[in-house]
Amino acid sequence: MHNHLMPDERVLTEYERVAEELGIEKTVFLGLEWPGCPMSCNNAIRAAMKSRPGFVVGFAGVNLWEPVDPDKIDRFRDEGFVGLKFIIPPAPYHDERFYPYYERAEKLSMPIVFHLGIVSSTGTDSVRVDNNFMRPVYLDTIARSFRGLTLIGAHLGNPWYEEAAMSARWNPNLFFDLTGSLLKKKKPSYIGELLWWNEMTAYRSPKWPGAWDQIVFGTDTAPGHVAGMIDDYTRVFDELELSGDIRLSVMSGTGRAILRAAGVAV
Repeated sequence: MHNHLMPDERVLTEYERVAEELGIEKTVFLGLEWPGCPMSCNNAIRAAMKSRPGFVVGFAGVNLWEPVDPDKIDRFRDEGFVGLKFIIPPAPYHDERFYPYYERAEKLSMPIVFHLGIVSSTGTDSVRVDNNFMRPVYLDTIARSFRGLTLIGAHLGNPWYEEAAMSARWNPNLFFDLTGSLLKKKKPSYIGELLWWNEMTAYRSPKWPGAWDQIVFGTDTAPGHVAGMIDDYTRVFDELELSGDIRLSVMSGTGRAILRAAGVAV
């Protein structure tokens, strides 16, 4: 549910080879758009969707520094994009100037992936980056205001992990992926302590029975590292002794449900 075509669509062949080896049916490629962004722009994903429609699922990057134009979301949908990606905003994500985007995405059943937490300094010299504008708690406000909108927070909010987990607890339309350095630097027991509620717990989301139902599989890495990311997820599952149902939900089921709701045949 989280990857990029960097530097461009020429890397797609390698992603396809790795996906076939590992049993990956589809990959969501996220556009990155900000002033001066040199990589993974929407044009590369447009080309990939056209050349590999059975494998590539496109989420369009939205440049949040441009004047807000919700009709842009309709144009992305018409081009075949089924979701959106937000990153490096000029104001916090829950600023009401962005609400027209959320309202239109909700209307069109287009999920939104939000970069959360510290962003790489690569390619950002031409834009002012304020990482505090990308905190996970802002997604709580958006999820409450747009109950029909599906939100996915990247990287479990790194480094604001507790904030991300607690935001998920009461918002059944809010999901997170575990991409980035989280699975490399934190022990499985730490992740288990963050995602502690289950079907036996009174304090949980009104729709989903447990915390792991709101986690989706992503890699956000080069093709050669995808297998290692799967190993990282498996290590967490094994150490926490998570059930087969939970493993299937994280690695496939929840992502499939999100994409089906967006109109993708999976």
